[in-house]
Amino acid sequence: MTDTIQIRRMQPPDITYMAGLASTAYFHTPLSQFLSPHRHTYPDDFRRGFVQRIRARYYNPRCVGFVAVEASNPAVPVGYAMFSRLGNDTAARKLVAAQSSIWNTLQRWYVTVSIWVENLLWPDRSMDRAACRTFENATEADSMRFWDSEDMKKLYGERWHAQSVVVSGDFRRRGIGKKLMGEVLQRAQAEGVVVGLEASEDGGKLYRSLGFELRGQFSLVLEEYGASGVMMWRPTGDVKS
Repeated sequence: MTDTIQIRRMQPPDITYMAGLASTAYFHTPLSQFLSPHRHTYPDDFRRGFVQRIRARYYNPRCVGFVAVEASNPAVPVGYAMFSRLGNDTAARKLVAAQSSIWNTLQRWYVTVSIWVENLLWPDRSMDRAACRTFENATEADSMRFWDSEDMKKLYGERWHAQSVVVSGDFRRRGIGKKLMGEVLQRAQAEGVVVGLEASEDGGKLYRSLGFELRGQFSLVLEEYGASGVMMWRPTGDVKS
């Protein structure tokens, strides 16, 4: 009998499992081939990068994360999603205030420093530095084009942004991605704001089924990366252009 899949808020012990899911899911993608061509030789370094990014996001007061688990094994995530609430409206300020206790702030500082020390002492040998700079420049250009210019901030500065959505290969085609995305879509609908994300060709199929529309292709086009780009979902009754 198939276990029922449940969605819950992520917790610190989930980070290790989530990094394992992400490093496995992204290991053979064209983007990983471009950014981390030495990942086959240094798989632990490749995986550590995901641990660091997930830890940093978890302690960001604007970020919320959810994991999908089997009812019979609720401690082990089989999928996850992390979302960031941008802007300065009432809902954004309320979230930041709720997640900005002194203890959370101290933990965020500790994580920031520990990641800096790790990268100083143990640089990621799986990465191609030049490729990462190229990707960062393209990402900044896309952010300015679609989100961060003055005109775009007026339209979409108040929004949720999906940072990552990952489901284990053994649990795909079971609606888990839709359940995870449902967590942010419900919040966005209640707050009357859009949801943005960057999608691969495969991910785009899921997002289009949820009502997302393609805003434009990425600046950086990788061979065999497929149709991919920046997508956005609008709440029902959205009054923004």
